[in-house]
Amino acid sequence: MMDETMDRISDLPTFIIHHIMSFLPAKEAARASILSKRWEKFHSSFPILDFDQHNFGCLADASGHTLNALRENREFRTSLARFIDAVDLSLSRFCNLKFSVQKLRIVIGVLDPEHLPPLLDKWIALAIENGVKELDFQILPDIKDYVHTYTLPQTVFSANFLTHLRLAGCKLEQPCYAMCFLSLKKLHLYGVYITEQMVQKLLHECHFLEDLNFFECLGLKLLCISGAHKLKILTIETLSSELKGVKIVASSLQQLTLQFPFEGQGTPVVDIAVCPNLKKFRAFNLLGQEFCTLISKFPLLEDLSLFACSSFERITISSYQLKHLSLVHCASLKAINIDAPNLLSCNFWYNPFPIISINSQCSWNIHFNCQDDHDGGWFLNFKDFLRISKKIEELSIDFLSNQWLYDYLRNPAKKCCCSDHTKSWWHYLKDAKIESFKLIHGQKFNADELHQLIDEWPQVPDGDLQLHLDWCFNDQ
Repeated sequence: MMDETMDRISDLPTFIIHHIMSFLPAKEAARASILSKRWEKFHSSFPILDFDQHNFGCLADASGHTLNALRENREFRTSLARFIDAVDLSLSRFCNLKFSVQKLRIVIGVLDPEHLPPLLDKWIALAIENGVKELDFQILPDIKDYVHTYTLPQTVFSANFLTHLRLAGCKLEQPCYAMCFLSLKKLHLYGVYITEQMVQKLLHECHFLEDLNFFECLGLKLLCISGAHKLKILTIETLSSELKGVKIVASSLQQLTLQFPFEGQGTPVVDIAVCPNLKKFRAFNLLGQEFCTLISKFPLLEDLSLFACSSFERITISSYQLKHLSLVHCASLKAINIDAPNLLSCNFWYNPFPIISINSQCSWNIHFNCQDDHDGGWFLNFKDFLRISKKIEELSIDFLSNQWLYDYLRNPAKKCCCSDHTKSWWHYLKDAKIESFKLIHGQKFNADELHQLIDEWPQVPDGDLQLHLDWCFNDQ
């Protein structure tokens, strides 16, 4: 790069250089400015401004401290001043040169309500004046006495060119005039304090909104999503019991993700209208729903994932569109009836042994948990499940006790006693061979070391053991 005759990258048009720089982390993009005077100009006009307070040494020792304690820390005050100067000078320069801002990202770790809010208002206003298209503003508190004290300035609602807005850790209050989000397509809110009235105003005045995300937002008891006629992606995730009800009416929706607290911790009542265009649905801890009623609202569904949905006892699916299915930790599951000839993948993890009826050619990926099983009942249910499930591609079992396996590997010829009517699981296990063993911290035993594990088993630490098990269930 120092040899001008060999530096062909620097001869590229500025917009291409900026596109290349957009793939670099903020620090690496800044370092490029020292390569030459031309690269310094590239950096000074680079339309992506990224400022993270963590990168200025402000927060190395901030965790667990109160704001008043940090104010007395000289080193912290100095590093905070450096951060403020960097943001202030960069944005002022862009404004003076009349450069447009493609993206502004500001991450605040320690918000001093006495000094920073006026500066934050100024920085956001400067970005909007320069036609910012993507605004990523985050307050990620590293102090233990943080409260939501900063309210986003109302000037943000006049951002005509804004297409992406990501907010975290602030308040979003309803403006006293109409919004001018004429281009907004993506709105992601993380830990933002917002009211239901403000949500409705956003939905009805952001006519081009396509992607909406609520993550651990505060201030919402009832959340109604309606009136967003171009909304394609909706995500609602909360572990708080504050949210009591969710209603979704969005006929254009194509992807929906819902995650709520576990049963007994305040799961909200969910009402979903027919979504004729929905293709992907992911639900965590969705309760109070009849599966057949729910699935009938999504006629074009291609990807279905259910996690810890304990209210579903019977799952019946008849679909030519369904391609991917995941059922995880559905503790009440008793029966599965699947008629999906175009299914490409199926994950069945940590569920009970249900009664299964399957019309599908795809292979299954199955994980089970096995606790101490002295009477062999778990293995008998497992045997019946294997007889039904003909297309298992990968099978994993997490054993909370490995004593039975240790006994078998030490003495494979030994047979566990069987009653007159019931044969033990040991009776059906014909052979077990260790294929690999990997410790939790990453060390993996090679093939020559595997045989030594048998004698050293009681001293071997926790890890992942892969076995090749041969079963025979021909005899009854």
